Amino acid sequence: MIRVLQQSVIIFILILFLAALPVIIGINPATQSIEWHFDMLSHIFGEFMHALSQGSLGTYTLGAETRFIADDIGDNFVSSFLIIAVGVNLGVLFSLIFGIFVSRFRFTKIFNLFLNVLATIPDFIIIILSLILAVKIYKETGFRVVSLRRDAGPINIWFPMVLVGLAPTLYLFKLVAVRYYQISGDDYIKTAVAKGMRLNYINFQHVFKNVEPFIIAELTKVISLAIGNLFIVEYLMNVPGITKFIFLSNEVQPLAIGLFSLLIISLLVYISVRLVLYLFKRGFIYE
Repeated sequence: MIRVLQQSVIIFILILFLAALPVIIGINPATQSIEWHFDMLSHIFGEFMHALSQGSLGTYTLGAETRFIADDIGDNFVSSFLIIAVGVNLGVLFSLIFGIFVSRFRFTKIFNLFLNVLATIPDFIIIILSLILAVKIYKETGFRVVSLRRDAGPINIWFPMVLVGLAPTLYLFKLVAVRYYQISGDDYIKTAVAKGMRLNYINFQHVFKNVEPFIIAELTKVISLAIGNLFIVEYLMNVPGITKFIFLSNEVQPLAIGLFSLLIISLLVYISVRLVLYLFKRGFIYE
């Protein structure tokens, strides 16, 4: 408990420090050198805590308009959470299905080769190419795959979910596929096959149980990949998400609230993936 409290305090201070960087870093016009104003940190921390104690999240500037963060953060938080949660969870399920349960089929091996090639391309390039492809589809067929309007509703959510989920899916699929082939050569798997057990039974009762710990161990990295793509997708596609508080302002309050919100989203997504894996085990695996 004490360790968790210590880690929470350190994370809290670190996020506030990151949010304060635009304020405490300055350029000396005489010497053209960087100056650090660490003496402002106590004032910045005090203002942030005072705003929270007053039940307010502070304000941010949107163009020439000053708005309250509390009025806008709810919908933006939900949008970003849905994009990451759906993208990461679909990535986990997709990697399990294609990496374990249908990996023996020929089309899966061909698909695996395609994903390996796709994984060599940087995420930013994949997102740009996907947007170009979406525009091309609209020009040729009239079918609107994506909209750059902030009030476009579901059409501006499902495509970002796909793009944000690409990096986690590619990473997990490779991890699961490699681990699957390693486990397939173990003695207990060979013994199960020799006893005539069905392949699906072996995959559920033996292979999955040994792959799951590796997925859980890599979840933090998977979520960080999704967060990185979220910044790119929300900025390029004008999605009304939580990253706008980070992109549109250099003030401490919106930056700090945006970073804290991303931390909460990461924790919720982590819990959701663990819950999905737990329900999967309860439904398909006999303990």
